Amino acid sequence: MKILFLHGWQSTPGGLKPTFLRNDGHEVLNPALPDDDFDKAVSIAQADFDRHHPDVVVGSSRGGAIAMNIDSGDTPLVLLCPAWKRWGTATTVKPNTVVLHSPADETVPFTDSQELLRNSGLPESALVAVGTEHRLADPEALKAMLQACLRSRPKVAGCDFGVPKTAGDQAKKIILIEAIWLGDRRYTIEPTGRNARLVHEFTRGNPWKENRRGWTLPDLAESLSADRSVKTVAFDFPFSIPVSLLSDSGFAGRMNQATFLTRERWTSFVSGHLRLRFGDDQANAEVEDLARFNPWRDKAFWQRRATDVATSGSPPLKHKFQNVFAMTLAGNALLSHLAANGYITVLDADHAPADQCMFETYPRAVARRIGFAGSYKRDAAECLGRASDFLHERGIRLDFNEQVRQFCVEYRTSGNDPDGADAFLCLVAAIAFHEGMAGVCDGGASAAILREEGAVIVPAHDPAGQRQGAV
Repeated sequence: MKILFLHGWQSTPGGLKPTFLRNDGHEVLNPALPDDDFDKAVSIAQADFDRHHPDVVVGSSRGGAIAMNIDSGDTPLVLLCPAWKRWGTATTVKPNTVVLHSPADETVPFTDSQELLRNSGLPESALVAVGTEHRLADPEALKAMLQACLRSRPKVAGCDFGVPKTAGDQAKKIILIEAIWLGDRRYTIEPTGRNARLVHEFTRGNPWKENRRGWTLPDLAESLSADRSVKTVAFDFPFSIPVSLLSDSGFAGRMNQATFLTRERWTSFVSGHLRLRFGDDQANAEVEDLARFNPWRDKAFWQRRATDVATSGSPPLKHKFQNVFAMTLAGNALLSHLAANGYITVLDADHAPADQCMFETYPRAVARRIGFAGSYKRDAAECLGRASDFLHERGIRLDFNEQVRQFCVEYRTSGNDPDGADAFLCLVAAIAFHEGMAGVCDGGASAAILREEGAVIVPAHDPAGQRQGAV
């Protein structure tokens, strides 16, 4: 990574913290900043930022205030005990900011960083309490600084989705795997970040969430919405319902609504009546509002979209065993939450460029598209190998940590469902999309229908990497 490190007051370039980052193999830009002229220090930092375009800006104490006062666009900030109340005029930070601060700081009160988060509307997770004093020079604090920088690397993710009734079962079923984009068609899957929960050891007596591999809906929504480094997420659940239901007055009338007509109106209704929350924080807690939608649990509404026909997928509101029905509804509440935090929902191949995208995919369709003829549910290891070969044939290098690979091969939930392999196939679709190598399973639907129904997006056949249309 290329890191712009802005030192603190009465400090100099080449100190312990930038040296620690440099020794980890990163390119560190560490300009000398005058102590007696804040505006000039900001000007020097801005010039270095504009000249070198770093991947992340780290600011220590007064350097944190300088980082807050330069124009750094969407580049992530890592602030170390930022002295924003003493220097500069900035009183808020952008969403992709992480603050490290020692509760024992004798120079800048820890409460200053808590106030900064409140000013900025950031979640509590954006503040890391670490270190023994203001300098953050102890081994634990240095490691936390490095991890915060690494968190800012661009990422793509694949998510095998499911909405079992209880929070504990959700945290087993909703599996997300992320890959870090290293540039130049290179990706790495590491046992860190969100992947850490896939491989960490369980400890008897820990809270139930810490002994799960996956996510609950609220936790997933908070994690993704707060992270600007996630560029593309591929989800395995229906993003919409058929146009036949959108235009069905009987369907809307079951919920005392006028005909929906558009996906946007339907999604707005669902998200407005389905909160991503549980009655309490116990493993047996249930999503509070799903029961409101029971009037739609009717076989008359088991209708398929064009993309479901093309992929042999289940109808979005099929309520058998509750799973697809709940995925469609709760999934759209999740999409609305992420859209409110900057994500763009991609419904077809003709999408406008966006900093953060999310789209629907289908692991079985991805497995077919990459040329795997067997059953990936039974032969997960072979399918993962074929997926890696598929990417390699298209000039994409994927370094795959062995622990995470084994998780993808071995992890199963109810019914021997290979949720880890499902999530990895979703990730393959996300990588292909991020590299401009995606195709769509649209069943031949018109552009107008796709805007409402959406389509399943999968890797393209073409090894040259040209985005394809209907498949």
